[in-house]
Amino acid sequence: MEINFKAPEGPESSPLLPISNNPNSNPHVQQSMKSHYISNVTVVQLIILMVTFGTVLSLPSFFTSMSLVPQTPSFQLDSLFLSNFNISNTIFRVDWDITLKIEKPNLVSTVHVNSIKGSISYNNNFLAMFLVEPFELGYMEHRSVHMMISKYRTMTMNRWVSDEINRQRDENAIVSFNLTMFVSATYTTGCWGAEKVLLNPQCLDLRIAFLPKTGFGIWVNGGPMKCSLPMS
Repeated sequence: MEINFKAPEGPESSPLLPISNNPNSNPHVQQSMKSHYISNVTVVQLIILMVTFGTVLSLPSFFTSMSLVPQTPSFQLDSLFLSNFNISNTIFRVDWDITLKIEKPNLVSTVHVNSIKGSISYNNNFLAMFLVEPFELGYMEHRSVHMMISKYRTMTMNRWVSDEINRQRDENAIVSFNLTMFVSATYTTGCWGAEKVLLNPQCLDLRIAFLPKTGFGIWVNGGPMKCSLPMS
């Protein structure tokens, strides 16, 4: 018996094309890579543009600040109280409660306060003295200094000083005192280098109202008060 196998009739089969792993031979892959590359370039250009724009805007402020001369710190009396006030021909006793504020006004320099030596006086007669430890002020920084000064000593001043203070307190219940400081400071900047300065802040005519028979005094002005800085 003879068996014949006949191939099915139909369209001729086309040979299969080999699949290439090379992305450059695929137009769809080429288009995707091109879009991704353009996207990356656009982001980089945008970042460079933003950095350049920010730098250009900041240059005027930078050169302006560098051209400025360092400004003198400001000194401000925030509060002043007296307690245990007792003055006679032989004894002087008082407790001072003082709060100062020292402020650096600009962005040009830092200030190292080497020392603050202060005094409280009545008509150029010293009643108390104080000393503030060194500290540093950065750009536009401020420092509050609170001091408790106790003074008890045998009177060595002129008799008329105690008589005048008692007279003012008895007649008006108000006595005026002066607060004076001698400040040694050093300015430090990138352009101006280091410069030592001496300052003499003064808070004058501090009117203290005394409560009757208590030895307690309150600053009438109430503060704050900017201390004057005489030009040396």
